[in-house]
Amino acid sequence: MSNSEKANEAVIGERNELAGRVAEALKAAGFNALAQESDRKSDAGGALVLIDPLADSRGGVFVQWTVHASLHHTVAEKAHNGEIQEPVFQHFSFVTEWMYTTMIAVLESAGFRAVDAEDDMSPYMVRVEDRAL
Repeated sequence: MSNSEKANEAVIGERNELAGRVAEALKAAGFNALAQESDRKSDAGGALVLIDPLADSRGGVFVQWTVHASLHHTVAEKAHNGEIQEPVFQHFSFVTEWMYTTMIAVLESAGFRAVDAEDDMSPYMVRVEDRAL
């Protein structure tokens, strides 16, 4: 199987349905839940629900916390200027780590299986599955 082979339409449909239920559960808990494409341009931040269409073990439904654009831009500007000891970095890390933990707890409570996605490129990514799996 090719590393970039997409899952079949039935599997993609199941993932879309799961992603919708995940987004609804997060919204019910008070999160701003963003769809992977349409809301991604939002500056508000929140729980970004992603669907990876790959057929292999990397595919599935994922959730990642995104901070508000103002915090993101401040961190980027400080990094660009070499001001890496600024307190904003600690704040950014604090928010990201705690929202990751909180999203896992909320999704587990809502009946999903939510675990670390084990993605080195996105260390605070959450993999979400139906609990029955």
